[in-house]
Amino acid sequence: MSQATDYTEEAVLNGLVGGTDITLSTGKPYVALFTTAPNDAGGGTECSGGAYARIQAGATNQGDFGSASGGSVTNSSEFRWADATANWGTITHIALMDASTGGNMLVYGALQSSVEINAGDIFKIPASGFTIQMS
Repeated sequence: MSQATDYTEEAVLNGLVGGTDITLSTGKPYVALFTTAPNDAGGGTECSGGAYARIQAGATNQGDFGSASGGSVTNSSEFRWADATANWGTITHIALMDASTGGNMLVYGALQSSVEINAGDIFKIPASGFTIQMS
């Protein structure tokens, strides 16, 4: 289950009642992996080192999302990270970010099962494996 961050909630609410455009990103979001849980304020511990980098949805040879329907959207193709060249730790959470580094966390959620990534491993999210739901 995905959770919107305070940043996303405030942008949407200000857009709804403040007469301003809702702007959460200047392009397609980046998918980030975490070893400790983020929260509504952001936080969590993102993977680092060992060839880890966020993946931009829709980038060349990367996954993307389909169209939202019924309050949810799912990835339409696989997201695949580079081979880990060092241990990344145990991935417990995933988030959408608005920048390749730094930036704002938009939504986050826990994986169904934690996955330990060691040197030589590849982390993948298969098509239809990442659903963002809002209710």
